[in-house]
Amino acid sequence: MKKISIKDHISNFSKIRYYFHLQDLQKYFNNNKVEYNEENLKKSILRLKKNNIIYGAGRGWYSTIVEKFVLHSEPIEKIIKIISEKFPLLEFSCWSTEQLKSFFHHLPTQFLTFIYLDKDYLQTLKDFLWENNYNVFLNPSKKETEKFLLIRNKTIILRSAIHYRESKNQYLAKIEKIIVDLFMEMKKVNLIDFEEYKKIVSNIILSNRVNIAEILDYAHSRKIKDEIYIVLQEICVSTKATFL
Repeated sequence: MKKISIKDHISNFSKIRYYFHLQDLQKYFNNNKVEYNEENLKKSILRLKKNNIIYGAGRGWYSTIVEKFVLHSEPIEKIIKIISEKFPLLEFSCWSTEQLKSFFHHLPTQFLTFIYLDKDYLQTLKDFLWENNYNVFLNPSKKETEKFLLIRNKTIILRSAIHYRESKNQYLAKIEKIIVDLFMEMKKVNLIDFEEYKKIVSNIILSNRVNIAEILDYAHSRKIKDEIYIVLQEICVSTKATFL
């Protein structure tokens, strides 16, 4: 009987998984008494990536999802243009719930825009946006969010930026950042409930490939890595994707 190669083992392992970590693979080998060495493992992974059998999903993470997630920016292009023209040196990150509307289970009737920037410039930006007829809230508390019952289309929430390894002048928030921010806003402004959050994240990460390592890195910066990890794990248990 022909011996199954390391490359074939990895291929078979990955077929029923949307995402997996290198440690998942090593655990699989050890549990099934598959002999391997680090060099052979790395070479096999590189071949599978080159042949488009698996794809990178962040440091140590891999995926079988072909298409990388692309988030449409149309809902926030206008506000980004207004701010960047007035404050060309200001570093900020922006996203809107409207960008996620196709992933909601219960589609909201109104959408919120979130802008994250250095705390020293929050009040200046708030004043500027008010002057331009935007409905702006600066770090609103849970109690203050009762005002959101009167949300208008131009409602914006300003938050202090949490610095991590995202590129500077990254006006368009990446989906990996949004997944974590959305979890925080779920608790801060009663935006959605937890079940809706899990449905949104599940729809996102299973539709197109995201960077799992980047999600967890940013979640660590926001001190919610364990909570985000549990959400990802719950999603992937039902889809046979593995998370250690």
